[in-house]
Amino acid sequence: MALNRSSRWLCICAVFTLCFMLRAGVALLIDASVHVIKRADVYSEIAANLAHGHGFVAEPEGEAILWRAPGYPAFLAVLYRLFGEHNETAVLLAQSALDSMTAVLILYIGARQFDETIGCVSAVLFALHPLSAYYTLRFLSEPLFTLMFTAAIAAWVAAMHTRRPTAFMLVGALIAGAALVKPVALELWPCLVAAACYRLRKEPQRALSVAIALSLACLLVLAPWAIRNYRLTGQVVAVATGGGYALWLGNQTVSDGREDWEVDAVTREHLAALRGGVLGQIEGSASSLVRVSNHPSARSATHPVDITVGQDRAFFQAALQEIADHPFESVVLTVRKLYRFWFRIFLPDNRWAQSYIAVFQALCLGLALRGILQAERREELLVVLLLPIICLAMIHALTFSTLRYSIPTVPVMTVLMTAGLRSFNSRWGLSLGSSSVRWLKLSPVGELAASYRRRQS
Repeated sequence: MALNRSSRWLCICAVFTLCFMLRAGVALLIDASVHVIKRADVYSEIAANLAHGHGFVAEPEGEAILWRAPGYPAFLAVLYRLFGEHNETAVLLAQSALDSMTAVLILYIGARQFDETIGCVSAVLFALHPLSAYYTLRFLSEPLFTLMFTAAIAAWVAAMHTRRPTAFMLVGALIAGAALVKPVALELWPCLVAAACYRLRKEPQRALSVAIALSLACLLVLAPWAIRNYRLTGQVVAVATGGGYALWLGNQTVSDGREDWEVDAVTREHLAALRGGVLGQIEGSASSLVRVSNHPSARSATHPVDITVGQDRAFFQAALQEIADHPFESVVLTVRKLYRFWFRIFLPDNRWAQSYIAVFQALCLGLALRGILQAERREELLVVLLLPIICLAMIHALTFSTLRYSIPTVPVMTVLMTAGLRSFNSRWGLSLGSSSVRWLKLSPVGELAASYRRRQS
């Protein structure tokens, strides 16, 4: 029997409430145990200026920023207007709510790709995930981007099942929404269009319609911000500049693709000279990137508040030249950055936890791999769940990479990890807590998933 609307909302609210309490509790435990740098980027300054009506700037009367996407500063600005500037408690609770919404999406993805037990256990495990909870405390875009990225994957799961153009329009809109938080998400657009066309290759008309629907929705959502950027620069900038600079910085063999404040003084000077050489090729360009003055987050030129379109293009061309001049070294560096994406802690102050993180991540990835190998519909799983993860990992492996950028993959990886844990049931007699969640068969969660499977069969 299908659930009525009130029962569905009861199910969603129950999962949301449980995960909210768990996530907020884990975050507070982390905050009490280790020193957490809450405001470590220019996001908070942009949000404060937005809240005061100064516009998308880092300082009052400063230049409009092109280097950052608008989504997360706008989110912080709303919190500042409601609860006061730099209110850490409000940010923690709001971001715990974002993570709880992500947990609801995990429930949907897990129940649709596997079953309701995996969906529920995955949602709870995500709420308890320490790496993700660490960023719930910080004034950084990871919680909002994780939600938008997971929402795009959930819509992608639904679209690949229904194959309706309207479902693919939602995918395109959510990709654009995620890109307005972090522009790196925009790379999902061509990847998912290509994957949809490949899966629908026997239906060319439907393949064309879903490709157009996804692309059109993505462009429509991006259009207002792109128009704003065009008015400022006279050039087309879909979301933000900085992609060329990230590619250049991440492929510098002299610094092993690291930021300049992570390397020694000699390497830092060499990197600064290389950066100045690129900027010097641009007529009328300053010899260094503009930064927030007298602000602790501006540790180096990797924290600028403005990278012009011309500068970004110059860095992009210089990055391609660097790769062409050192092809073998660039390949090796890409492999290293892929390792950093999954295992490497970014902040030097937190390097004491590096060995613990490596063991924890290796265990999680191993269980996720087992979950993939044990899946019945492995090919579908690879296209539907793993393709967005692979895209995100490879983009960062080509540009700049650290453990922080793998946080948006945690929801899907948790679903796969839970599937891997359950696969030990038949071999070692483990139950994955199935006995303790057997009541779910009688709950709205279980009935919702069961009714869906009956309709699909």
